Amino acid sequence: MYRRNKIFYTDFYGQNGRRYRVSLETSDEQKAIQREKEIKITIEKVRPARRETLLFKDYKAWYLRFLDGNRAKGTVIIAKLALRYFEEYKKLKYLRDFTPEVLLGFKDYLVQKAMLNGGKPGPAGRNRTIRAMKTFIHLAEKTGKIGIKQCFDIVEKDKTETKNRVEFHSLEELQIIGNCLADAGDLLTCFLLGWEEGLRRGEMSFLAKSDYNPIAHTITISPKKDWRPKTEKSARTIPLRPDSENAIKKSIARNPKSQWIINIAGDRLSHDYISHDYRYILKRRCPFIKTFLHKLRHTYGSLLIQQGVNIKVISDLMGHTGIAQTEKYIHTGQSQYADAVLKMPQIKF
Repeated sequence: MYRRNKIFYTDFYGQNGRRYRVSLETSDEQKAIQREKEIKITIEKVRPARRETLLFKDYKAWYLRFLDGNRAKGTVIIAKLALRYFEEYKKLKYLRDFTPEVLLGFKDYLVQKAMLNGGKPGPAGRNRTIRAMKTFIHLAEKTGKIGIKQCFDIVEKDKTETKNRVEFHSLEELQIIGNCLADAGDLLTCFLLGWEEGLRRGEMSFLAKSDYNPIAHTITISPKKDWRPKTEKSARTIPLRPDSENAIKKSIARNPKSQWIINIAGDRLSHDYISHDYRYILKRRCPFIKTFLHKLRHTYGSLLIQQGVNIKVISDLMGHTGIAQTEKYIHTGQSQYADAVLKMPQIKF
């Protein structure tokens, strides 16, 4: 359930896997929750009970075809990895045997797997792996392949995994990282495009030379033949800061025959390769700083909000569909709380 233009909506899936959007015709949250429950009951009544005997392997095959045709490449990779881990844990004959208790056991299995792996939960992390499997079974419910009778929300997020995680870099950390990447070529360009321009990994990877406007000093995120921006609002034009523009010019000069800005010997780098290379070189050169490429995007939003930029402007610059999404990316600094208190009016005694 979600709100758009003050009205609540809900989604459900047909048996062909297609998503349908239904207006709940109310702006009252409690009424919307009740109407959503009524819709789920109606859907459950018209779906045949024989779907309860669906084989796990048959639904898995359908699910993988659905992913390939409807989800981004990164999402498909995580979903397939989650399924592989799950089948290492337990082999199920029927889909109906996938219960909340099984999912809780799978979560414990991931913890044990992480302990054997030196504390590392795997490429996707425990939380994302669990969420991928919850999506796996929720889609089965929505498409009528299994009854809507299980509560998989009891498997809560593993709070220990992100307990001490800092979601944005300080200026001191940015300075250190910049010094570490001074001779890293295109990785320095990625670093600057991340924290100075707020680009996603995929946007860096598919940034063409034609997207750079040296006259207006801007870059444009635009669809390509085999790639498109994440959302409609992600197709945007962003003003360049001087350091980012100079880095782009140097990247172009290194490989003048390539159509891509981020490349090696003329070949476009995938966002996974860029992300891995970025973490690998920084782990060697400054291991005391925990960083990853997407953290730079959080830093971009956080620094803008800390400088008093309107959140609507930040949302447009980051290519978000709305400010609700932007709020997940912006983090305030301690100095802002102190400044806010000092702005309180005073009275004389």
